[in-house]
Amino acid sequence: MKYVPKQQALRKKLKKKADENNAAAPKKITDASKLASFKSKLVGDHAGNITENVSDATFINLLNASQTDLKAIQDQVITEVEETMESRIRETNLNTKKVQARDDIELSQMPSRYKTTAKSLVTNAIIPNETVDAEQTKARKKEAAENVVPEKILQGQVIVQEGQIIDRETYRQLDLLNLINQKMPIKQYAGYAFLILALFLLLYFYTKKRKYPPKKRQQTMLIFTSVYVTTLVFLLVIRFLESANLMNIAFIFPAAFMPIILKILLNERYAFFGVIVVGVTSLFIFESDTTSIMNVLMVAFILLSGLTGVVALKDYSRRIMIFQTGLIVGAMNVIYAILLLAINNSILFSLNALQVIFYAFIGGIGSFMLGLALIPLFETMFGLLTTSRLIELANPNHPLLKKILMKAPGTYHHSMMVANLAESCADEIGANSLLVRVGCFYHDIGKTLRPPFFVENQLHGINPHDRLTPKQSRDIILAHTKDGADILKENHMPQPIIDIARMHHGTTVLKYFYFKEKEANPEILESEFRYSGPKPPTKEIAIINIADSVEAAVRSCEMPTKEKISTIIDGIIRERILDGQFTECDISLKEIEIIRETLKRTLNGIYHQRIQYPDDSKGETK
Repeated sequence: MKYVPKQQALRKKLKKKADENNAAAPKKITDASKLASFKSKLVGDHAGNITENVSDATFINLLNASQTDLKAIQDQVITEVEETMESRIRETNLNTKKVQARDDIELSQMPSRYKTTAKSLVTNAIIPNETVDAEQTKARKKEAAENVVPEKILQGQVIVQEGQIIDRETYRQLDLLNLINQKMPIKQYAGYAFLILALFLLLYFYTKKRKYPPKKRQQTMLIFTSVYVTTLVFLLVIRFLESANLMNIAFIFPAAFMPIILKILLNERYAFFGVIVVGVTSLFIFESDTTSIMNVLMVAFILLSGLTGVVALKDYSRRIMIFQTGLIVGAMNVIYAILLLAINNSILFSLNALQVIFYAFIGGIGSFMLGLALIPLFETMFGLLTTSRLIELANPNHPLLKKILMKAPGTYHHSMMVANLAESCADEIGANSLLVRVGCFYHDIGKTLRPPFFVENQLHGINPHDRLTPKQSRDIILAHTKDGADILKENHMPQPIIDIARMHHGTTVLKYFYFKEKEANPEILESEFRYSGPKPPTKEIAIINIADSVEAAVRSCEMPTKEKISTIIDGIIRERILDGQFTECDISLKEIEIIRETLKRTLNGIYHQRIQYPDDSKGETK
């Protein structure tokens, strides 16, 4: 450090000037030459650059001051400069010191007309009295660094155990490890955000690879995102509760919620992907939480619980089975919690451990209870047709099924028969048999608008078509597919059921009335007697297309035998293939052959020959 005594020179000059004024009365100096002479005297007396920093008005004011005023100025300025210079002054705090000195002058008893002059002198006199020696500082830093004894915290080293009192040194080590105040920097938030974004990009490309239609692809992404946002809300609520000193509450998090919802609404692969996303998100959420037991163990618990939920949930056609699966996951959560507590070297027989186990069990059951509560909401939001929804639609007490039974009982019986046939075929080729069965229940609901015009509802042999032209009959028969779709749409039925009602005849020809019209008008086009379609786009609708025609044809056959049934089935399937009815769906010839054999086997079982029982009254057989 260096001390610069510039203020001493100023003190000597002021004292000298005061002595001169004591020897002679002050005389006003207004001549520029005298002022210049005074300045040259100061320079000659080694006053440095004082003449450059102090204004001429300041010098004139001093030369014209009386002896008393000059004495007051001298005492005040010297005192202020000495007091200020006694403290450490560097370039960094120089301006602050000058401002403080000027304020002291302003508050002094000095005549106000000399305060500006005194402030100027003080400002010029106060200078840094300490400077940093760069070389010496560098040398001392190096020496200090060499004398530092390194203190290491080894990986896996136990800093503090549960129940141990934290002293000052332990607290310091926890602070060094950033365990006291775990506020993440911006780059860490950005890293997690990009990680979640990368996972969703993988989800998008996986969905795109499955070659879904654009509408279904968009729906799949929306479903996954909605379920994820719901799960994220649960995570944030749990973290808030834990930060409010609710110890171990993190274990109540419904880790299996997102996987089971995705398995029910989408499929098992999306459920496993959901487990990964929830695990990564929990790592982010609990990262800055100082009250969680152990972040890594918590993430491991969430992953294990989610995977257990996916594996354990098999039969979700009945809601009671979902609840039973929740009990299984809850029991497994208890086992996971005990194992993780053992890994964490915690005391297993303590109130804290019992609290963790209880929360883990409730979290397992809660996942499935929340699933049961929210599945209907997601079904409504996205128009999904889940197993539970199909089971509800299959209830015989459904208003639309009761409507078919009351207005068109023949159609109701026909629909039940078609459902049995189509369901057997769907089971054999791996199609959605429950969707096929429920779709058959509603596929002919359009016939309820004009029941007598359909043969299964005609009683006493009265046929209203006998009074109509073939074209009028055609319009009534062909309209039942569109009418059925409209009725289902008005009743807010799921889209797959509506599609079955509209497409189950494809673009087939209404042959009976076509040939009847052709007898009178040979120029009539076949296209005028075709259903509006479109052709079946899925295996399920293709199965119903075949089963519907086969059931009607076999039922209208007198005394159906095994040979007749086989001929009818072969003829209908061959006709559909030649007519190109299955070119819009992914059904294979092998699957069609399986459907053929299944229909034959099922119908032969229904229309098998029965034993003729003897008539006791006549002694003859019937």
